[in-house]
Amino acid sequence: MKFLQIIAVTTSFGVLAVPAVAQSAENTALSIDEAVAIALEAQPGTVAEAEPDQFEGRPVIDIEIVNDAGQEVEFKVDIETGQILNQWIDDDPSDDPITTNTLTDNTNAEPYVERSIPLDWALTAASAAQEACSDLGFATTVTVVDQRALPRVQLMREGAFPHTIHTSSRKAITAASRREATAVIEAENEHEPTLGAVFNEIGLITLSGGIPIVYEGEVIGGIGIAGSPGEDQTGKEFDDICAEAGIAAIADRLQ
Repeated sequence: MKFLQIIAVTTSFGVLAVPAVAQSAENTALSIDEAVAIALEAQPGTVAEAEPDQFEGRPVIDIEIVNDAGQEVEFKVDIETGQILNQWIDDDPSDDPITTNTLTDNTNAEPYVERSIPLDWALTAASAAQEACSDLGFATTVTVVDQRALPRVQLMREGAFPHTIHTSSRKAITAASRREATAVIEAENEHEPTLGAVFNEIGLITLSGGIPIVYEGEVIGGIGIAGSPGEDQTGKEFDDICAEAGIAAIADRLQ
């Protein structure tokens, strides 16, 4: 079916009416309204489209009607004879053009479903990360946020500096929101000094220690660690090491 601009359908069919007539050389052609009436007699429903077209070299009115079952039934009505030359059910409307009505009609819209980290997963990851930091001799704060960067779990070790509450939270939020490890962002910041100021302005951070939590290729949360000073002999930040230990604790569930 060729899709052109809808030219005319009468208001009795629930579509904007604009007078139009498709005429043959003998000026005996059906109007679009008359062709629509013929199609509606064959298939009652709601007119979605009506437009002039060609079918096997003959001028026709191309008509689409949505029946009570929600099916799109299409007709080609000969404008000279009034004969229905072709009629079929469009069982693949996915290639139909999107109209304003389609975009604004949410009657059949499906809810948008987002995956987010469950509380028990978040608690397991946070506990494992906190334990890893403790084994290294550091008093830290661990924060786990969900897919929307909202807090799920925050664990603060006795002796951790108060500022680690805010810093670990910002690391987790940055990882979940930006969908990449903050160590990567920190490396980028070395080449773009203004990035840190921009991130700080919107509540994010460019310090390592934040890692996104990914389930089946989709970010479902983020974990952030603050309070582990320095790095190991390979140059890896201890905050990152602890964060990775947290994710490793739930790795079997993330596969």
